[in-house]
Amino acid sequence: MSLASQGFSVASKIAQLVGRLLPNGVRDPVATQPGEIGRPADRLDGPDKAAGRVRYTAEHDLADLAHAVAVASTIARGRVAAIDTTRAATAPGVVLVMTHENAPPMKPTAAYATLRGPLSAAAMSLPILTTDEIFWNGQPIAVVVAESREQAQFAASLIHVDYAPQRAALSMTAEPAFTPAQALLEEAKSRRGNTETALRHAAATVEATYTTPLEYHTAMEPHATVASWNGNALTVFDTSQYPYGVKEMLAKVFGIPKHDVHVLAPFIGGGFGSKTTAWPHVALTVAAAKLARRPVKLVLSRRDTFLMTGGRSPTRNRIALGADRCGRLTALEHGALSMCTRDEFAEAAIVASRHLYACPNIRTHQQVSRLDRIQNAFFRAPGAAPGSFALESAMDELAWKLGMDPLELRRRNEPDRDPATGARYTSRYLREAYALAAEKFGWPGRIAPPRTMRQGRWLIGYGMASAVNPYAILIAGVRLHLAADGAVTIHSSTNELGAGTSTAQSQAAAQRLGLPLDKVRFVHGDSDVAKTRIPGASAATTTIGSAVWNACDNLVRELVRVVGGTDSPLAGCRPSEVQPRNEGLYLTTAPELGETYQQILARAGLDSLEVTGKSALPLPTIKRTTISWGAHCCEVRVDEVTDETRVARWVSAFDGGRIINPKQATSQMRGGIIMGIGMALTEQTLLDERTGRIPNATLAEYHVPTHVDIPTIDVDFVDRPDPHTPLGAKGIGELGIVGVAAAIANAVYHATGRRVRDLPITPDKLI
Repeated sequence: MSLASQGFSVASKIAQLVGRLLPNGVRDPVATQPGEIGRPADRLDGPDKAAGRVRYTAEHDLADLAHAVAVASTIARGRVAAIDTTRAATAPGVVLVMTHENAPPMKPTAAYATLRGPLSAAAMSLPILTTDEIFWNGQPIAVVVAESREQAQFAASLIHVDYAPQRAALSMTAEPAFTPAQALLEEAKSRRGNTETALRHAAATVEATYTTPLEYHTAMEPHATVASWNGNALTVFDTSQYPYGVKEMLAKVFGIPKHDVHVLAPFIGGGFGSKTTAWPHVALTVAAAKLARRPVKLVLSRRDTFLMTGGRSPTRNRIALGADRCGRLTALEHGALSMCTRDEFAEAAIVASRHLYACPNIRTHQQVSRLDRIQNAFFRAPGAAPGSFALESAMDELAWKLGMDPLELRRRNEPDRDPATGARYTSRYLREAYALAAEKFGWPGRIAPPRTMRQGRWLIGYGMASAVNPYAILIAGVRLHLAADGAVTIHSSTNELGAGTSTAQSQAAAQRLGLPLDKVRFVHGDSDVAKTRIPGASAATTTIGSAVWNACDNLVRELVRVVGGTDSPLAGCRPSEVQPRNEGLYLTTAPELGETYQQILARAGLDSLEVTGKSALPLPTIKRTTISWGAHCCEVRVDEVTDETRVARWVSAFDGGRIINPKQATSQMRGGIIMGIGMALTEQTLLDERTGRIPNATLAEYHVPTHVDIPTIDVDFVDRPDPHTPLGAKGIGELGIVGVAAAIANAVYHATGRRVRDLPITPDKLI
């Protein structure tokens, strides 16, 4: 038997030897039998959210609570020469004004730059309010604390600042570019074969540059922090996707033991990556509470979310493709440029070009320019979304040059192995996704020439694109509590961002333990439960699911152990000889023999039983690449008079492994597609490269799609389990947005004959 065919069982045995039980995934019959996994269950927290019973961070009001407002710098680089807070300090209701002159000591933190290794929760390593130095336009230079938010806002307007400006680097293309050490999970620079020679001899080539702008997450819930000190003990409510990381960060910043820091973030009103890390206002709220000696709440205004948190880096992508007459790629070059600050965070726009298509000659190179802006942030499908716009637009251009159907061109370049590493994929059902999407859309075998399809004044176009997003299992831990009545409560440090994590994990536990869904409760967002580094990366369902699966297995072992010396039908059994079902454990060889969880606890004289579980990290025995895939097909209509673009029809199909909850997964993918429509047609953060100022830092001027902009979106899944991942599932949270902008740009070209390579596709670019 080959290592590939037995690698998963080998990994399981090795994991058990080191005390880390790797869930058996789809090789475990419990994971694939009919049950909660795969059922389109309603969200368990839906009724509470609809009734307004869920409390978000800004809704926590503590006794003696004061309110804070951060004051933003108005220059991009330099120093605070003088700051006059006299009028602000004596304004009605003001408790204190905190500046670099009186802020309590705060130690520097390490910033993140990659998903490899441990992640810091800090968004940046820059010293904010511990120095007079200014690093970007909008940086907090003071915090005003007052009895009410309105009083704090008024007092903040009274602060006068004199600056000593310095030259600021603000233009990505004007500053020197360099190769970062890493680009998220990708190698920043790679080469296979000889692309220069292949391009010279190609039957058809495409060479073009594609750009995407600075974008912001614009989640419904703004960033907020509530901090309260009790002696040296600190309690924080925060809008964080990463409660445990914030706990670690604050302990380091304020020099206190981790066990003295408690971070609570059970519900998040949307994050999309913006709340993966802790922006400076989090530590500043804690510092203000320390200085004021009372609880402090700071809620960023919508404008401040643009100034004091980061967005998706702008990107510039040069793509060169070469193909033979049959449409097989012979050369693929992708040179990408994004921004970073003092901390190197490369957007990794090259990810799609590294993994999507078979090609003997591939060269990719991710570069960054160091700028005096706020640190760029994780944003749904970092790198993959902007990079796919470039690659998938270029593939469409190549198809038209070859006179080939764009879908057929992609089918002809399906790889057997990962082009970036030569490794096999754990699973790849992209062909099946192409077929599903094409059939539901009614994709023609050969589409009509550009600008030949119309309905009245509307020009009609079809476009398609592939979707790709790497997947990772991160570190997570859970605590599982079995009560005397047989009900299970799972405690986790991760939280509910609105995607349905609590429902999916309850389904996984219910199926694993043979329980009805109403006997499982998932409690989330408490940093004290376990070390959990799960801020995003489409990893929540599978990472937490892995930990939940492990906890369930540990519970079964404990239950078998506690009945070992009794006259229970399970006495003397090994865990492998019992099967959880019907709210209890039963013999595998004699399914009629067994006991319910209630009976087992009663027989053992226990009121409850508690175990822990950890996620299973990838092991070196499986040298494979795990990626989620998808295909988009869309119809757009462009007004021939006004050049207004409307998306009229949308069909997508995805390979995300086993789909735990199709109802929630469909909603996730629609959300990603809607964000992609915004990326393609409306979203753009304008930045004045003379001053670093953002003139459209409001939702009135930063245009996101509304209901009128969105068509009916048809989503389907291949729904084939991945044999090498927990529960057979792969990450899908970010997959939906990847390729959407390219599909729309390709459809716009088909409708109008005009190729737009710079997002967003606004009417002025079609005139």
